[in-house]
Amino acid sequence: MSLKLTFDITFLSDYHVGAGYGKGFGLDSALLREADGRPVLRGSALAGLLRDSTYRLLKLPPMQKHPPEKTLERLFGTSRQAKRWYVASAHPATLQARDAHRVQRVRIDPRMRRAEPRKLFSQEEGRAGQVFRFTVTCPYSDESALDEAALLVAAARYTRQLGRSRRRGLGECVIHLTDVAGVTPEKPADKSWEDWFLERFNQKWLQGEPAAASRTSPAWTDVEAIHAFSGNPVRVRVIVRLDEPLLIAERAPAGNQFDTRSFIPGGTVLGVLANLAAQRCDLTNPDEYRDFITLFLRGGVTFPVLYPAYEYSNFLYPTIPSPLGLLTCSVVPLEGESEGHGTFMAVDLKECPECGSKLEPVGGLTILRRQAPFTYTPGRSSELHIQIEAKTQRVEKGQLYGYTVLDAGQYFVGELISTEAAWKRLQTMTGIVEKTPLIWRLGKARRRGYGKVTAWLERCDDKEAVWIQLPLTERVTSITDPLSLTLLTDTIISNHWGQQAIGFAEDWLADALRLGAVHIVDAYARTRVVDSFNATLGLPRWRDTALTAGSVVWFTLLDPPDDWQERMEQLERDGIGLRRNEGYGRIAFNHPVYDGREKFTESAIRLEEAMYRKDQRGRKDAFTKQWEEKLEELLPSGKRLKPPFVALARWLHAHSDQAPAEILEFFNARFQDDNGKCESLNLQQVFGEPNDVLIEVIGGKAEYGARSKDNFFTSEGENVMLKICNALKELESEEQHHWSEGIEILANRIAALIDNQEGGK
Repeated sequence: MSLKLTFDITFLSDYHVGAGYGKGFGLDSALLREADGRPVLRGSALAGLLRDSTYRLLKLPPMQKHPPEKTLERLFGTSRQAKRWYVASAHPATLQARDAHRVQRVRIDPRMRRAEPRKLFSQEEGRAGQVFRFTVTCPYSDESALDEAALLVAAARYTRQLGRSRRRGLGECVIHLTDVAGVTPEKPADKSWEDWFLERFNQKWLQGEPAAASRTSPAWTDVEAIHAFSGNPVRVRVIVRLDEPLLIAERAPAGNQFDTRSFIPGGTVLGVLANLAAQRCDLTNPDEYRDFITLFLRGGVTFPVLYPAYEYSNFLYPTIPSPLGLLTCSVVPLEGESEGHGTFMAVDLKECPECGSKLEPVGGLTILRRQAPFTYTPGRSSELHIQIEAKTQRVEKGQLYGYTVLDAGQYFVGELISTEAAWKRLQTMTGIVEKTPLIWRLGKARRRGYGKVTAWLERCDDKEAVWIQLPLTERVTSITDPLSLTLLTDTIISNHWGQQAIGFAEDWLADALRLGAVHIVDAYARTRVVDSFNATLGLPRWRDTALTAGSVVWFTLLDPPDDWQERMEQLERDGIGLRRNEGYGRIAFNHPVYDGREKFTESAIRLEEAMYRKDQRGRKDAFTKQWEEKLEELLPSGKRLKPPFVALARWLHAHSDQAPAEILEFFNARFQDDNGKCESLNLQQVFGEPNDVLIEVIGGKAEYGARSKDNFFTSEGENVMLKICNALKELESEEQHHWSEGIEILANRIAALIDNQEGGK
């Protein structure tokens, strides 16, 4: 069980924790904020603050018996040893409408006692009285962890200022322990957790000696043979939500600037699960060590690359790197949600048919939706960090670091592939559970307010691949026609001499695909250098050259084997090339992103409520809000409806499972060709008229007789019915999984607009 401490920071004065940049001409130094606008105290700053308070505590006479270097190393780690405590970022306990204000300051010349020229600046300061909340977590809850927690609580209570100009009146604060989780001993009822830990601090650190830190490092053993896990193929969908900003270095650090990748590599997922297995298992046991090697190093499990997902109305739409063979106009390009002049296949066209301009690859990430092929870019932000020298309490020269991170609140999707036996063994060794939120920590600075994510794993054997969406039988209908091969992830191809491919070639394609000789019709490829790092050894790993995701080749098979379909399915499942267990080498034949987008009917992934962001709970989703705004235009609240529309509202609610097109066909609606507006209806046999079968049962037309008044829906209510048909036509353009909800909202709105003064409720 892990030990979790929750602290509240209460500011007694204004404060300033800068982001390292300003906002336009009116603000030179802005507060650090999350992507959603909330002010934040990053975990790296809080860890440094607690370290500084601990250092000053250790300098007091009662604490001088504890060596400062060893004590600080025990709590906060060193470059040789990672610390056990995770310090999260602090966010406001309650949101305020105005959480900051701008102030202007000037620098005074110390000799002239006058304002220096060009030294007027403005900064954003947080208001006094705000309360921030953060957590400090340790994966252990033994005696040594409790003693360390007592020292951290004392250090937090010893803190009185934070942020900029803390010696000039800014940043005065108090920090209190408010909640504790994971403590085995029971505290007395008459004491708070803060008093309990401070008493332990007095007993263990001031009067006695704390328990020695227990360090658990995985032990290794030799194993004679590696076995393979058998069983049916298993596909597990992995959804990750960023709870904190994420930094996964794109390349080897250059100077003090760290740029993040736009996706989560498979090696990162492999690393976090291998770490869980190493902590839970006894790797001195030959059987467990053999299974560990088989699962994580010998391809027993293919760990997924996680690409960003486009979120809309509590649904996720997967994205893939835009294929290089998917082109757009260079003058009016496809960008974001602007279709430009459209998209074209490189094998068909070389210039824009609209304006004759040069075509270029789309770039970025393409959303797998039935609608137009929009592109998506994950949100990023830049943050700066400094290092404070413990003795002088000033910034060390040259110690300025820049992080470009993925913003919190975004989602990433991928697929883990294994066999039935390997998947069950992986669950046992790592403790992961299906359909349960799992807390992982990824990337750089994951113990200082970065890298915390929530993962959701769910079997999807009966669904199509998340990045392809369609079965192979619908994509490859003729083996004699040219085929396209698209790389969905980076792919490393090596020959017998260790040389790695830098483009598509017929010889290595034939060897990798095992589909006989091939003839290349057209190809588009890029390469990149794959750098990686061994955090345990502190040394760089072998450098590889990979064909980038999105590279594509069109080819024909000269002599395909009889079982070509089974081989293609296996290639799409297993991939090609090296390091496939890290997610490299995923491919797709005849990907529908080129000319089959209308078949993307099941691409949306419904988010479980447990995976909602905190700001999503209790709020309307994007579709509901947009649909209600559209209905307000068509059926405004100020115009009341007649009581007969009660029957229509009930009917729509009862038929909400039907498609809008089916309801419009039932209404016999006719639409204009130019603007798509409904121009006529034929409701004579729909509402207000008895059914023909019923008329025959009661004796026919002669017995039934003629109606004494006109049908309401073909006279007074016809204008409103036309607007309702227009609304259904608008709904038809939305994704299919929104249709039922949209019809129910329409029925509820009709019922709410009915005037109850005539005809009662």
